[in-house]
Amino acid sequence: MSDQLKTLLRRGLSAHEGNRAEEAEEIYRQVLDIAPGNPEAEHLLATLLTSVGRYGEALDLFESCLGRFGANPAARCNYAIALESAGQLEKAIDQFKQAISYHGDFPTALYHLARLELPRGHLGQSVDLLGRLLGLQPDHFEGLLLFGEALHALGQEEAALKSLEHAAEAAGITPIMIARVGAMLLRLGYPKPAQNLYQRALSIDAKFVPGLRGLGQALAHQGQYAKAIALLRTARQLTTDTVDIDLVLADIMLKCGDLPETIAILEAVLKKHPDNVNADSILLRSLAKQSTTDGVTLSKAAKNWAKHHMPIAALPEFTNSKQTDKRLRIGWISPFFCDHPSFKLLGALARHLNRNDVELFLYSATPRPDQVTHAWQVMADGWREVYGQDPMHIANRIRKDKIDILIDLCGPHPAQPIEVFALHSAPVQASMAANSTGMSQIDYLIGHKELFSGKLAANKLLSEQPQILSFGPYLPGEFDDTIPVSPLPAAFGDVIRFGCIDRLSHISDETLMCFARILNKVKNSRIVVQDEVLEDAYAAKTFLDRARQAGIKRDKLDLAGRIEQQDRATLYAQIDVGLAPFPAICLENHFEMLWHGVPFVSLAGELTGSRMGLGLLSDIGLGALCAHTQKGYVDKCIMLTADLSALGSIRENMRERLQNSKALHAPAVAREFEDACREMWQNWCIKQP
Repeated sequence: MSDQLKTLLRRGLSAHEGNRAEEAEEIYRQVLDIAPGNPEAEHLLATLLTSVGRYGEALDLFESCLGRFGANPAARCNYAIALESAGQLEKAIDQFKQAISYHGDFPTALYHLARLELPRGHLGQSVDLLGRLLGLQPDHFEGLLLFGEALHALGQEEAALKSLEHAAEAAGITPIMIARVGAMLLRLGYPKPAQNLYQRALSIDAKFVPGLRGLGQALAHQGQYAKAIALLRTARQLTTDTVDIDLVLADIMLKCGDLPETIAILEAVLKKHPDNVNADSILLRSLAKQSTTDGVTLSKAAKNWAKHHMPIAALPEFTNSKQTDKRLRIGWISPFFCDHPSFKLLGALARHLNRNDVELFLYSATPRPDQVTHAWQVMADGWREVYGQDPMHIANRIRKDKIDILIDLCGPHPAQPIEVFALHSAPVQASMAANSTGMSQIDYLIGHKELFSGKLAANKLLSEQPQILSFGPYLPGEFDDTIPVSPLPAAFGDVIRFGCIDRLSHISDETLMCFARILNKVKNSRIVVQDEVLEDAYAAKTFLDRARQAGIKRDKLDLAGRIEQQDRATLYAQIDVGLAPFPAICLENHFEMLWHGVPFVSLAGELTGSRMGLGLLSDIGLGALCAHTQKGYVDKCIMLTADLSALGSIRENMRERLQNSKALHAPAVAREFEDACREMWQNWCIKQP
């Protein structure tokens, strides 16, 4: 190469590395004018064009120069990066593999190949590649970060944390790198170690916005909302890009029960960033908790969410056998196959499925597996870890497993890879979410008959077809029957104590106004409200302010925060009548309340999710305790407390009601669910040519 060309290339590279893209491109093209086909100039120009998004031109140049560059692994890796950027993932993976085959363990190829294989579910391969990389470069920051994620996905928690600790050391005193390790720890469910790292980053730069946001998020995960909000508001003042900060704030406001503020924050985010799927999915869940949201509004919001955020995909040709009486393969997908209420509500159903008729495959998008995860694994005929994986890869895995019916367990949620349903992963797709998903690709919404007895289903406003169960599918889980039902507390004193044992986010303003009317009309009455978030000063103050505005006097309120499992019977021993909030309830808490003998009053609205209390009460012969208007809700509470003898009798016989109810008998619920699945499958088979 002539001295002139060498000088030009040095100048071009200097401009390239100095982020002067136009100058660098001009110089590289001068070289190619002088020496057409110069492989070094073509390689450098192709790499530059990739960085500015001109992938077609870059790929042409790479393909021209690679033949003359021989086995140069760096050039092949840069070509692979361009292929990936252009959406040609399989070709990119092949090029990274070739780079390794030509040059052995080339670090760049090892890292990028592991990075691409991890979301495809190839955990063992990713761990092997990263192990080889770190053997060559023990302080490779990106490799350590990815290694921690891969090890965690394999269930090697201790090794994963050690790798992330090493990554934090490799980050040195660079706040952005320290914060990235903190973000990974948060994502995997370790808020305390994440908190320590964010504090370290802020000790280097007190105005480091990602550090302030991350620290706020870490504290919020630990229930320290007051401190978190102060940090997040400080962060907001230091940047114009507030989307991530606002999403954390909205999540905190939702947990603390401030629905209007939650919705206001999310609507402001979506006004500026209408494509933000996380903001929109949290908004959808928030609207379903707001008692002023009618069925038409929620249905429209759900359909708009699906229209704006779900991919459009052609319906594939499924190769599943079309026998109507075959052993069905049923898939459940959820991010909550862990210590989560869904285990209590659905674990018994999973255990009692007749495995001669169905196989159960569980697709776990759970970020931090635990002992409950292991209990789910034991119940599965097929267990698939899909956390962090690309939705298309998950969909391909589901099709490869020949799943006949794929079921969503939680609806639109930031942690749920619900895109797999938009990609038509199975011939029949259904949801067991409380409300409609808004997705036309989900064929059925499975639920108790009472969920579909309101206006929403009657007016055909659901995106899915109702798959109606006579009872179920949720069950109360296992309770300790050695603990006796306590006597009615009102029988031994002058006070009538109501209890709302639920999330603050479920206690709407209209619910609070009903509580106020009840307390005003029932002499010597009080109410205990329990939610673990009440441990925090901000959450408690927010709730007390809302209660005061609704007309509830402070001396009528008993607030309770976190209650350990062994102490929950004592909590219910103080309550005469339960008050279910509306329109949403924690079903598992109300099963528990009934087990301890406490009847509750519920209100059934238009939304399917608002009718869960009605379903549960009707299953045990107490459907009369569910009202359909706020006046009816108040009147039923007054009626229950007017006859303490009758109330005591209901309490005394409550556990027997539960134990004798066919609707709460796990084998019966499992048969009902299996019959529903068989019907959905037969409907699909009939439609096939």
